[in-house]
Amino acid sequence: MIVVIVIYQLVSSLQSNNWQVVRFLISFLWLVIPAIGTANDSVNLSIGQWSFEDVNAQNLKVDMTLTTKGIGFTASADSVQLAPPIGKINHIKLNCKELLLVSEKYTCSRGRISFHQKELGLQKLDFELEALPGIEKYKLEIENLNLASALFSVTFIIKHDKWKLFADTPQLQLSSLINLLSPYLQPEQLDVLNGWSIEGELKLDVDLFGQANQVNALGLDFVSKEINVSDSEGLYVSEGLVSAWSIEAERVKQDWQWKIDVSSAVGQAYADPIFLDFSETPLNINAQGQWRQENEEIIVSNAKVVQENITQIEASGSGSLSHINDLKVNVEKSDLITLYPIWIQPFVVGSALDNMELAGNIDFQYEKQANNYHLSIGFDKVFIDDQAQRFGIDDVSGTLAWSNYDYAQSLLLNWQNAYVYAIPLGPSTLKAKVQNSALILEEPWLLPILDGELQLNNFSLHNPGDENLKWTFEGALTPISMESLSAALEWPLMHGKLSGIIPHVSYADQKVEVDGALKVKLFEGVTSIRDLRLNTPFGALPQLQANIDMKGLNLEVLTQTFDFGKITGQLDGKVDNFRLSNWQPVHFDARFATPEGDKSRRKISQKAVDNLSQIGGGAAGILQRSFLRFFEDFSYQRLGLSCKLRNDICEMSGVGDAKQGYYIVKGGGLPPRINVVGYTRGVDWPDLIERLKAVSKSSGPIVK
Repeated sequence: MIVVIVIYQLVSSLQSNNWQVVRFLISFLWLVIPAIGTANDSVNLSIGQWSFEDVNAQNLKVDMTLTTKGIGFTASADSVQLAPPIGKINHIKLNCKELLLVSEKYTCSRGRISFHQKELGLQKLDFELEALPGIEKYKLEIENLNLASALFSVTFIIKHDKWKLFADTPQLQLSSLINLLSPYLQPEQLDVLNGWSIEGELKLDVDLFGQANQVNALGLDFVSKEINVSDSEGLYVSEGLVSAWSIEAERVKQDWQWKIDVSSAVGQAYADPIFLDFSETPLNINAQGQWRQENEEIIVSNAKVVQENITQIEASGSGSLSHINDLKVNVEKSDLITLYPIWIQPFVVGSALDNMELAGNIDFQYEKQANNYHLSIGFDKVFIDDQAQRFGIDDVSGTLAWSNYDYAQSLLLNWQNAYVYAIPLGPSTLKAKVQNSALILEEPWLLPILDGELQLNNFSLHNPGDENLKWTFEGALTPISMESLSAALEWPLMHGKLSGIIPHVSYADQKVEVDGALKVKLFEGVTSIRDLRLNTPFGALPQLQANIDMKGLNLEVLTQTFDFGKITGQLDGKVDNFRLSNWQPVHFDARFATPEGDKSRRKISQKAVDNLSQIGGGAAGILQRSFLRFFEDFSYQRLGLSCKLRNDICEMSGVGDAKQGYYIVKGGGLPPRINVVGYTRGVDWPDLIERLKAVSKSSGPIVK
């Protein structure tokens, strides 16, 4: 923008209406030259006021002398009033040592002029002038034009009302340029500049072509050196930036055809949130298009961005500064190892994609027409691993697509293996169609999990591009070995199989809901999960709540799984108002007890008695110090344990009140019988977890 303002000021200062000065001097010469021959080869004139068209001179003095090479011409004036934007100039001194007049052609090969103007300050210029007034053709070459403390060379050619301007300077300080332009800027533009620190210099070359007061073509080449820029908030910063710019534009009727080339291989730049080190990844930009002035529309017919060692982008489109009419973007196949830290990670800070290890190649296509758009991402042997070990996937290939067009487009992805929270997933293929901002499976999605399989049916996802993301599915889980699942999750070794039916599951308003009960077969019983709700599952603090019913669990299989000590019989359980916050329990009402009418054989081993005593806060090893140590197991009538978790405190109870506590095991049946009493009512939840861990590691009592 600064360079554009400079061009405008140069053009405005040398537009054809200011050639009135040249015509004024030539007309004046026609008056005084005939007098030289009758005045001993010299003429001295002094005029108090002289006017010619729009030019007014005060106290004009002229000395002309014949020389062997032509005419020696010297003139001075207190002031000359020119047309805007130059206006009034003062203390003018003009000297031409070789003024030639041949066949209506006037030339001054060695001229010098000095003057003072309010904005331009004191100027001392060397010039060459060639004028043919008869055909209105003029050429002026100026050296040492001082603008913004930089010396410009300027060539200006005019024929009739058509003109050309060529200007260049080897060194222009940006700070001086801003000071020069400040008087011509609007207050809001000055406010913006005042919020920036700008340092550096330019090597500038400007070519302008026009007619009358209109610019019809321009060529701008400049090299920026050591550009150090920063805004007050630190959102945009550059250090030691060196770049080369070439801009061409040509007026065609009322529109402009333009072309731009930019390259940078030195320095660094930051534009929130992107950081670029051009020394490591040089950048080249080539673009061409059209600017339609009448409706302020810009058209990019072709643009190409090449960032060495990173990526290559091609784009085209049209629109205004506030609205995009159409756009096409194509990112060629790029290596994720180098692409991710520069162009992906800065935009996902704080999300689940923030800290990733990636490999493989991707490409990207995006197309927008009015309000419709389509995008697709191609994957070629991509590897993704979350450094927090929450998820990962390997050898992904295929195309991920999204569109709001009415017609369907294909989505096809396959991978070799993956994991979610330490649960391994096998090879799978996802085949779907996308249209109208929705994704619908074209066939059931089979996802191997350990030695079982999750099957998703009727999956659909609707995402209109705002917070109204929705998805839904149904499914089933074929039996998974609990031995393999517990090993994967580093749980105590479990036995049996896990399977279940998944009812209608939906996600909307950042909530996952299950319509109906999720039924799981485990430990030869059935566990039903009702009223399942999961809020902000992908946020920083996910919240889960549910009610859980357990029927007919086989205690022998259950206790064998956890090496708790052998207990036979059945167990029912309920966990009401179960809530997890960030996957940690914060609230529930849990009750586990022998079901009413249980006809199975109910026995409990010494090890199980000892472990239950520790959980209830009793002393360990009591049986070993009594005659009961001679019995391997005992009969019981009922057993049970309850916990109400509130504020990290578990309020515990059993199957009945005892004199000094509560019964965890109530003896009954054939002798030998035993009661297990719990003495601790309120237990810190972390302490209870430690007790359970200690029990799981205990080898049990030693029977002698």
